[in-house]
Amino acid sequence: MTCTQCTCAALIAGAVGWNCVTSNGTCQLITNYSLDNGHIVETTNGSFFFQQFPSHLLLTTSDTTAEITSTTTTTTTALDCIASLVGATSLLYLANVSSQSYTKYSYIYTAVTTSTRLTLSFRMDSNNWSLDTVSVKKSGTSIELLANGDFHLGNGTGLSSCNPYNATKSGFVINDSLNAQSGSFYWKDGSTGAADYLYYYFPTDIGTNYTVSFYLKSGGGLPNSAHVYIGS
Repeated sequence: MTCTQCTCAALIAGAVGWNCVTSNGTCQLITNYSLDNGHIVETTNGSFFFQQFPSHLLLTTSDTTAEITSTTTTTTTALDCIASLVGATSLLYLANVSSQSYTKYSYIYTAVTTSTRLTLSFRMDSNNWSLDTVSVKKSGTSIELLANGDFHLGNGTGLSSCNPYNATKSGFVINDSLNAQSGSFYWKDGSTGAADYLYYYFPTDIGTNYTVSFYLKSGGGLPNSAHVYIGS
């Protein structure tokens, strides 16, 4: 399990903390702190994340012991852009897929809030994903709700992106008509070492169906993953 997958599992489970051990792919979820064991021991090949500090925390290393006191819930910077994925619906998950040409994915989503977020997450070491023609329409209508879903403006207007784990080669809008699904621009994402994220917010009416679609192309580099969520 990757650290990104561990983080998603922890957020869904409501864990107060979690440990991602990169040497063996282990994900340790912490649901509560005991009164007699509020410390962290320094380790290698691992990353520890907090949703909430224990009320009396000792950080222990081989040379020093420092006391940290916290009375408020603390969220790490790495979680800021993915915190809203808690409770989101997974539309698509691809892992270690081979090369494929542009493929259209389409879904019907019933809104549960008046503002909805569509999140797309990518990782591909040694190659890249290509994303184009992202569309959201109220089912049965032709009105496009995303201002720049096809990236025709040539920039990130209308969307937000984040790289919470400082992956290299994170995604961007590129002008390359030979590799775009339509027009000249598309989102090229070769995020290496961890996943990055881009997302759109759009207005919705509770209980109304919306058609969500996009075109995705895989360069086949390994490891790779693509994960699409919807919900706020």
